[in-house]
Amino acid sequence: MSASPHMDSGTVSVHTAMADIPPEEWNRCAGPDNPYVWHSHLLALEESGIVSPENGFHPRHIVLRDRDGKVVATAPAYLKDHSEGELGVDLGLAMAHNRAAGPYYPKLQVEVPMTPITGPRLLISKDVNEAETRQSLLAALRQQAEKESASSVQITYMTEPEWNATETAGFLKSEGNAYVWRNPGLKSFDDILATMHSRGRSKIRRERRKVAAEGLTYRTYRGDSLSAELTAPFFEMYTATYSYNKTELWHNPAYFEQIFTTMPDVQDLTFAYRGDVPVAMQLSILSEDTIYAQHWGHSGDIRFLHFELGIYQTVEAAIRDGKTAINFGTTGQHKAERGIGMEPAYHSLWFRSEEFLDIAAMGIKRKRAAAEKERDEENARLPFPLGDQEEGGR
Repeated sequence: MSASPHMDSGTVSVHTAMADIPPEEWNRCAGPDNPYVWHSHLLALEESGIVSPENGFHPRHIVLRDRDGKVVATAPAYLKDHSEGELGVDLGLAMAHNRAAGPYYPKLQVEVPMTPITGPRLLISKDVNEAETRQSLLAALRQQAEKESASSVQITYMTEPEWNATETAGFLKSEGNAYVWRNPGLKSFDDILATMHSRGRSKIRRERRKVAAEGLTYRTYRGDSLSAELTAPFFEMYTATYSYNKTELWHNPAYFEQIFTTMPDVQDLTFAYRGDVPVAMQLSILSEDTIYAQHWGHSGDIRFLHFELGIYQTVEAAIRDGKTAINFGTTGQHKAERGIGMEPAYHSLWFRSEEFLDIAAMGIKRKRAAAEKERDEENARLPFPLGDQEEGGR
């Protein structure tokens, strides 16, 4: 840990391990609403080895204290030697920076590693001036980037209020997209189907009938029933899905075993069984208002099961449990035609080289235009009558 005077008579400390920060101090700023930024979750990423210097992550967590020594703000920050887990947030910028301004890596990244899911990134205690403290935290991040000779500070998958605040601090505002379902107040899945045009409604009913004919059973684990022993069957299907899709596996069994043990009350793990044999699973992280449907795995031999368990039953669970939104992540063009709208995902970037700013600004302008075009195209595919695209999907 290193510490330095802060401009407002408090102090900034920089921590190279989440374990060095008392959980109660971190969580006072993280708040209760987003488990991804809880101390226990960030600790699991580090202690499982996913986040480690060997994997190109060098933790530089920022902690701001007031003049009385009380923690008032934090940020999960990492010096990174790569851009993995960000899904193209800075696509093209690395090569341009290398040509125009020198080495792009390391960069100082504020994120939940390997988790392209929107949530808070600049964590502020509720008992301070949020706007002023947020600017102090952004200043501390820039200062740390200068100290480490990092090319940039990049904040990914942040909330819209945080995103808007970064512009004052000299950041360039970028965008990606995410698939998000929002409930406009409907009370059942049939209510949702009733808002769709007949073609979309028939498609979903046909898919659900075909899966129902398989005679599967489902069991959900949460709280006391979610245990580390479920890691093995979960991870077997999880790995098989990544292998089938020929994509890189980001997480490991140690991570899931730890979060199943340390934060079981904010997860739903649902298995689909054929007889006694698990054939699919869906793992969701839960906040007060939102389901984050992040992890999926299956044996691959039952058509439409991905949609049934991964989308339709998740929507039913959201309605049943009073959740107003489901974040389905950043990929999957099959989602729009099944009623899942696309919304902006917010990123902000600050570059140490002033000579690179104009180049970065042009690249980010193109990226924002492409993101807007993608949103328009995807939302045009929603199965709702023209003019009713807000119903049930966005």
